[in-house]
Amino acid sequence: MKRHFLSPLLLVILLGSMSAGFRPASPPDQLLYPVNMTLAEGRLYVSDEYTGVHVFDVSDLSAPRRVMRIPLQGNRGTAVKDDIVFAGEYGALHAIRITGETYSIVATIGEKYKDYGVIDQGMPPDGGFACACTSGEQAYAPMSSGGYSSYATFALAGDHLYRIDEGRLLVYDVSVPEQPKEVARPRVGWDIETIHPAANLLFLGGRRGMYIFDRTDPLAPLQVGQVEHARACDPVVVSGSTAYVTLRGGSQCGAAPDELLCVNIEEPWDPRVVAVKPLATPWGLVVREPHLFVSNGESGYSLLDVSRPEAPSPTAVWTDWATRDFIWSGDTLFVLGTRDLRIFDVRDPSHPVLLSRIEAATS
Repeated sequence: MKRHFLSPLLLVILLGSMSAGFRPASPPDQLLYPVNMTLAEGRLYVSDEYTGVHVFDVSDLSAPRRVMRIPLQGNRGTAVKDDIVFAGEYGALHAIRITGETYSIVATIGEKYKDYGVIDQGMPPDGGFACACTSGEQAYAPMSSGGYSSYATFALAGDHLYRIDEGRLLVYDVSVPEQPKEVARPRVGWDIETIHPAANLLFLGGRRGMYIFDRTDPLAPLQVGQVEHARACDPVVVSGSTAYVTLRGGSQCGAAPDELLCVNIEEPWDPRVVAVKPLATPWGLVVREPHLFVSNGESGYSLLDVSRPEAPSPTAVWTDWATRDFIWSGDTLFVLGTRDLRIFDVRDPSHPVLLSRIEAATS
């Protein structure tokens, strides 16, 4: 009987591929693992760790149109100023000029460091999802002003861009958008993953707590307060005098129970947890008081009444598809799923009306 053996060279190649993290082939325009969104001037920028930044024209909410894809590896977020899109590619920051339906990279800062194989065998582990927050200064402005989803890793405040990358807080001068300059690296904890600007503050989410930084001096954010918790993934959004934090345990996130924290931040140097609400596998969230939408991961998403932050109360639940995050702009709710994106009319938040859907594969 004839026997077949792998050649030594082929065996080495196969073993090398497995150790590096095998990535199955997929259409380049596919939303394979979207991690967050940025909305600016009627365009939605969806960051996908596999395939880069997907740009959609959402000026017609009932018929979103693909504009382009900016192929980047390890992209976990964007920010937009004028005609420049700032986008990460592992450790590097790109300034990308958008002209109509074309783009060009006009500047790059930092190094595109090694891919550590977080994304493996089709989907990253649970903890690989980038955590961050909605921009307190832009979240509820009209669509022309833009906004971030709660898993953003960038925050743009005037002429300064703040970025979370591998536990570092990086500050850039973007007064000339096409010529960004790194100007500071304030000292923060290694486990910082999320960022949310509000007034003169930055709210940073880490796996061990939420940290509040004063950015009166934009080049030297100074920590003034914190809320510690058991190890967990914890995106945070802020409205008025309350910060809303979701904690999700399991996998790489840690052992914390799944719950919502409502934190009084009237005195940022002394934040106080005023409510703890158990929730099923909470991911991203978005608030427009008295309403708070929370993703429940594979279980869908829910709406809570937070008119009394000390007593959040569920008012509606939707369980028909897996979700991750939101942008709420005007009467429109953009909901990011695990493999797609849906746009709803939420003039009545308890009864969202589906306007359109962007499928996982849109090529």
